[in-house]
Amino acid sequence: MQLKFDWLIVLENLRCGIMVTDVTLEGPAGPRIIYVNHAWIKMTGYSRDDLRGKTPRLLQGEHTDHAVVGLLKEKLLNREVFHGQTWNYRKDGEPFLMNWYCYSIFGERGKPIYYVAEQDDVTEIESLRLKQRLLVNPQDAEAINFFAILENHRAKQKRTIFGHAVLTEQQNRDQKT
Repeated sequence: MQLKFDWLIVLENLRCGIMVTDVTLEGPAGPRIIYVNHAWIKMTGYSRDDLRGKTPRLLQGEHTDHAVVGLLKEKLLNREVFHGQTWNYRKDGEPFLMNWYCYSIFGERGKPIYYVAEQDDVTEIESLRLKQRLLVNPQDAEAINFFAILENHRAKQKRTIFGHAVLTEQQNRDQKT
């Protein structure tokens, strides 16, 4: 009995976000995204069309820890598995704490042909963990910083929404005159 196996069906139905890139680590562009699964799209808000010609750097932003990103590159160049966590950003600019593993897929000649990243949004679970830490120590710097990043985004959203409402009212006044 021969079983026909469709890897794409499996990848598309995983609960964790999967990203596959080429192996270009050098230069300003970095690796190009080849594939993302449905869970990754749901997690980030990007569509596959948004990703054409892009690199994973499109997720990085103000609070992305570049030391973690540097360690990722170092581990991949040394043919090691990377595990890390840092702030990334959804398409709409919302920060989320991403935990991920990244590793090489090797071809027949023993050279890396793809990098695969298994990525999860751990913002909610980290929020619960850090709330507990604040109960024990209200001065916990890591917890305070975590919630400050989330609150900063919420405040920016409110300013944008409010700014838009004011602009709309001004436009209405301008139209009446």
